[in-house]
Amino acid sequence: MITGIDKVTVFIRDEADALKFYTEKLGLETRMDISMPEGGRWVTVGPRGGAGAELILHNPLRWHPSDIAHRMMEMVGKVSGTVLSTDNCRQTCADMAEQGVEILSPPAVRPYGVEAIFADLYGNTFILVEHI
Repeated sequence: MITGIDKVTVFIRDEADALKFYTEKLGLETRMDISMPEGGRWVTVGPRGGAGAELILHNPLRWHPSDIAHRMMEMVGKVSGTVLSTDNCRQTCADMAEQGVEILSPPAVRPYGVEAIFADLYGNTFILVEHI
């Protein structure tokens, strides 16, 4: 039986650029940043204070055989649907927009709360929800 969700992978092109974006522009904290012997880098981020699942900032080129890595790299900028929570969707979007984050769909009231959609520096899209 599945008892929870621990990590969600986001395909990225560069670990340093992605880590800077996710921490400085989205306000997440670095949970892990470990250099691996094979040249890869294990990088995860999550909400400040240690609560909630983590996002794995994953560069496939550093981990997988070439054919698999290139197939995964084709997914960069095409990932969508990961839902992130906030206490104030409108303010969080305003703060992110000030940091240069692309807001694709401004905050709108939905039956379950206030929702917005934004993109990371590679075009991966995320849904931001303030639950009511």
